[in-house]
Amino acid sequence: MSILDSLFSGAKVFVKQFVTVLGVAVRVVLEEIDRSPFGKAAAGLVHGFTSKYFSQAEDLAAEEREFGEKFKRDGKRSEQDEERLREMQAERERLRKGMEAAKAREAAEEFKSDSDKVIAAKMTHDEMSSAVGILSSKKCDCGGTMRIRQSADQNGNGKRSFYWQCTMTNRLNCRTITLNANDLNASVLRKENPDLDGDPKERKQIWTRVNVTNDAHFRLRKNHLEEKDEEVVCPHHLLPMKLVQKGRNNGLMLSSYEYICMAIHSDGRACSYTVGLETYPQVAAMLRRREGKGIIDG
Repeated sequence: MSILDSLFSGAKVFVKQFVTVLGVAVRVVLEEIDRSPFGKAAAGLVHGFTSKYFSQAEDLAAEEREFGEKFKRDGKRSEQDEERLREMQAERERLRKGMEAAKAREAAEEFKSDSDKVIAAKMTHDEMSSAVGILSSKKCDCGGTMRIRQSADQNGNGKRSFYWQCTMTNRLNCRTITLNANDLNASVLRKENPDLDGDPKERKQIWTRVNVTNDAHFRLRKNHLEEKDEEVVCPHHLLPMKLVQKGRNNGLMLSSYEYICMAIHSDGRACSYTVGLETYPQVAAMLRRREGKGIIDG
């Protein structure tokens, strides 16, 4: 029986069905992890294994920036330059596979080491929002890795839609998979988390208290602004994205910050891929990754 749907950093696993017997579910997930390629490679994994991939991605990004500056200056590109850019794209695709496998191995090792502490939780909008932008081990039909994205809150009522999106650069033919928590007979296995456990109305009441929001906002601004997050990776340039303050914002926490990629495309354009930090579950997950505590227990 296969129940493993996706493995995330932070000892979190999405499963395809609602879990009623937690011990059995954890055992099955652990068995699936052990059978998987990244699970087999997880033994003896050195912390920070992905750093070598980020270093290679930095080298490719620096070279692409040079091509961009040259193109803006000359307005044209030589045949030799075009050939090198094609080679770089192939190198980046090979690097992508290695990086995604390494990230999955790290997540697998973390889940296995904390398996005695996990709980089973129902899949909710808050669970999905907390995973927005984070690289997972869920595979697209094309073989690439997918991540959860969320729509904008266009009506200002807090309602957003969620979907899986492929991270491959050339994903025009890849389908997106809509996620609706109300339609999902699914669960998430993870450690206890006060920002995701319990009554959602009570959690929202705590999040939106002025002193609680102000404290979380202060932590973001003081400790993490201009910081790179290795769990939020640009799918084009494979670099950790930087948390910055939006150029236009109203000063409120959920409309002031976003992750951006600092790389430059080969035509001189800045990379436009962003991940907005737009919900309390996202902020809480980010703080928990960086500090070990979220909003409610912060």
